[in-house]
Parts: sequence; structure tokens; C-alpha cells
Amino acid sequence: MLTQTNHWLEFVATAIDAALLLRILTLKLHRTYTFITLAATLAVFLDGVMLWLGSDSKEFTRVFVYSRFLYAFVFPAAAWDVFEEIKAQVAKLRRLAIFRLISSLILAAIFGFMITGFASIEDQNGGPALGPTLALVIWAASSTASLALLWSMHRAIRAQHIELPRNTLVWLIFFQLSLIAEVLACLFTIAGPLLSAPVPDVLALLLSLYGIGITVWCIWKLRALPSDVPSAPEQAKL
Repeated sequence: MLTQTNHWLEFVATAIDAALLLRILTLKLHRTYTFITLAATLAVFLDGVMLWLGSDSKEFTRVFVYSRFLYAFVFPAAAWDVFEEIKAQVAKLRRLAIFRLISSLILAAIFGFMITGFASIEDQNGGPALGPTLALVIWAASSTASLALLWSMHRAIRAQHIELPRNTLVWLIFFQLSLIAEVLACLFTIAGPLLSAPVPDVLALLLSLYGIGITVWCIWKLRALPSDVPSAPEQAKL
């Protein structure tokens, strides 16, 4: 029952991700948010590949694993892009934050290569686990580092009493919640083999519903940018 429910939720999640991409394009937000548009496009593409190959297939597992290396760039770039409407006001803050993020990713990559080095010694089959192990480390590192970037930027902006445009605030909340889900998904991937049925299916169901919920909220809250100004400050509560 849970497996079938999760299967149908995959279709729903794909439709919602496509709706978000369509919302970005119809509101012409892609002109300002290039990397966020890239992240939305990649999400729809991977959803389509998952539906085509099947989420439990070996082929999609390989696609998923190696897509984590791509997300090592996409997550930080999208987090950087969140503040594009106020880039002049937060230029110094963004430079400091991105420097810390890049340093964290470099350290994570070194740590990942060390782990895969030990894995290759222990793996008697020649290293099929090398790619997945490194991908898991990079996935966790890019998610947590990008989340830390957003969190630190948000705190610094509040401390300086900078008003956030509506879409900036929407993207900030959306990506913080999305990256939390990525971190949880990474933890569940690690713990999955240790969990007995139906716990993995329940966790997958909860993550799917969570992702659908925050994406629907984001679609609902996004607005087109005024033609005369970058964006009006958000006065009302979201």
C-alpha cells in the first residue's frame, strides 16, 4: 500500500516541480534568478528520468548518485542566487559567505576522497562503492554548507535591518526548507539499510509530502517583478 502511494506521489511531485518551473518562466523570474531556474529545470529533468526508469531501478540509482556531484554546484549557486535582487546591498556579506561555503566544500571533498580511499582498501570487488560513497559525502556537504550560507546571510541581513523583497524572502524560506529535506534524505539514505519495513516507505512518504507542500507554497507566493524597480519590499506576512 505504501509503495503504491509513494509511486503515485512521484507523479504528483513531478507535476508540482514542473509547475514551479513554469511559474518561474511565466513570471520571467529566470531573467534575475538564473541558477534557481537551473535548479528547477534539473529537478524536473531528474523527475522525468525517475518516472521513465523507475525509482527502484539500478539505472536510476546510478543517475541519482552521479547527479549528487552536479548538485554540489547547483545547491550553492541557487543559495547565492536567492539574494540577487538585493545584490548591491549585500555584496560584502555574500562574498564572505561564499568564501566560507567554498572552504567547507573543499574540506568535504578532501574528507570524501579519504573515505573512498579506505573504502577501496576494504572493497574486494574493485570499488563500485567509491562513487556512491563520495557522492554521499559531497551531497551532505553541499546541502549543509548551502543551508549554513542562507542561515548566516539571513541573520546578517536582519542585524543590518535590510528589507527583503517579496520573492527574496520566498526563495530564502523555500530553499532553507528544501535543504533541510536534502539533509534528512541524506541521513535516511545512510540509515536505510538498518531500518526494517515499513519505516523506509513511511519516511519516503513523509519527505514526498513535505517537498510537495513547500513547493506548492512557493508557487503560490511568487510574484512577477515590477518593471520599474527590482522588487518591492515585502510588507505583509507570508
